[in-house]
Amino acid sequence: MHDLNLERNIATLTAVALDYYTEPQSETEIQILSESERSEIKGGEKGWGEIQVTTQATGFKKLRWLTRENLGEEPLDLPPTELQTTGYWLSLSDETIETLRASGAWTNDPNDYGPDWPRIRLAVRTRDGFRCQVCGAAESDPSTSLRTTREHDVHHKIPFKAFTSATEANRLDNLITLCPSCHRKAELNVRIRSGLVGLSYALSQLAPLFLMCDPSDLGVHTDAAGTIRGVPSVFLYDQVPAGIGFSKKLFETHDELIARTLELVSECECKDGCPSCVGPGGENGYGGKQETLEILKEMR
Repeated sequence: MHDLNLERNIATLTAVALDYYTEPQSETEIQILSESERSEIKGGEKGWGEIQVTTQATGFKKLRWLTRENLGEEPLDLPPTELQTTGYWLSLSDETIETLRASGAWTNDPNDYGPDWPRIRLAVRTRDGFRCQVCGAAESDPSTSLRTTREHDVHHKIPFKAFTSATEANRLDNLITLCPSCHRKAELNVRIRSGLVGLSYALSQLAPLFLMCDPSDLGVHTDAAGTIRGVPSVFLYDQVPAGIGFSKKLFETHDELIARTLELVSECECKDGCPSCVGPGGENGYGGKQETLEILKEMR
């Protein structure tokens, strides 16, 4: 791209033949402006109302054609966009989350690496000579021989959430020292898709069929931390200013939507997630099919 004129909305480009394509990375924030309707449902509650969606493009990934190999990331500095529209949301109750947590079907909690993690982390960095095991960067600055304030990270080769106990996950042969840059790349290539994200994906794939609209007419947002409503929630909203009734229809057909989503995910022949049900787990990733099924059963 030679030039980007945001005032005139004109980008000047040059056509080139490359072996990769780009995929945008963005962060979305949602604020509920008014709640028009709300009612209790099995496993939580559903709501519909006016929301404001703020989206910030933070960068893009370079992905190789066919293999989708991640070739790197590039940052972007663009102004955020705001959309005032209407949205439908479903929220899980505290009781539902406790039930899922007790059965091991809830991976949205922050990782608890255990009380020995500081000692284990130091042991791994010491074993690796305080150097990144990918690029070789040292923690200390060789020009000053002073220790930097930012220590290297210790990365789980097999994701922590893939284990049932911290002891198994924190085995030394499953840990490696990485600099922050290499750690970010590793996390992109090996990640776990949680059940709540899987639910968001499945709902966003079925909802356009209920509405007879294009998938791009709907936006989806997962709030696993519960920062918006105080409990983990999934939002589906109209991608049109002021909304045109899509989210209201989803609110009204919630029971049928959940039932058909459970049917879709349970009857899919994949083992742990695929683009046809809860979405792929990512390159070398772990899907969230079983967790998604447990959430849907609690809501059905």
